[in-house]
Amino acid sequence: MGPPYFGVFYDNLILTVGNRLGAGDFLWALSVPRFVLHQLALPWIIYAGYDQARQAGQGWAQARAARWAAIALSALVMGAGILTRLVGLHLEPEVMDGVLRYVAMGVSGPPIVSIVSIGLVGVAGLLFWRQNRWPWIFLAAVAVFVGESLPDESLRRAVGSALEVLFMAVLFFTQLRLDEGKLPGMPRS
Repeated sequence: MGPPYFGVFYDNLILTVGNRLGAGDFLWALSVPRFVLHQLALPWIIYAGYDQARQAGQGWAQARAARWAAIALSALVMGAGILTRLVGLHLEPEVMDGVLRYVAMGVSGPPIVSIVSIGLVGVAGLLFWRQNRWPWIFLAAVAVFVGESLPDESLRRAVGSALEVLFMAVLFFTQLRLDEGKLPGMPRS
């Protein structure tokens, strides 16, 4: 289980224990990594998506330049996340939907890291669908964007978070299929 998967797990774990721990230094200290992991780890699903495409035998992903582009994009998106979300991070306790959590105050603008990271992996997922007859990455990415666009904030948080977990599960399951050599359209070794 790599860093992006761990970040989703950790985020949900801390949200589950918030009410039990109560507001204070301990929950605050446990909450800081929720934000840091999101900005530092999530961008690397871009590289993971590239590597899965390479393992699946997709022609575009075999070029050395594609590897370096995936690394550069991941690092660039991570840098954007640091600048837009971590520099000057200030957390305050807040109860949302009955769950005590620390939230970032003064943050404005769209969640660039999530949009770009999941969006690029979704584009790669479209190629998985076309070249490997594996639609699940693309469909999971679309589902995340649909869930995150719901007009009701409470519903959007619940559905969006659940769909992000589903998206990570699809990437994990895809990797298992790659490791077993059972993804459709894979080159035979």
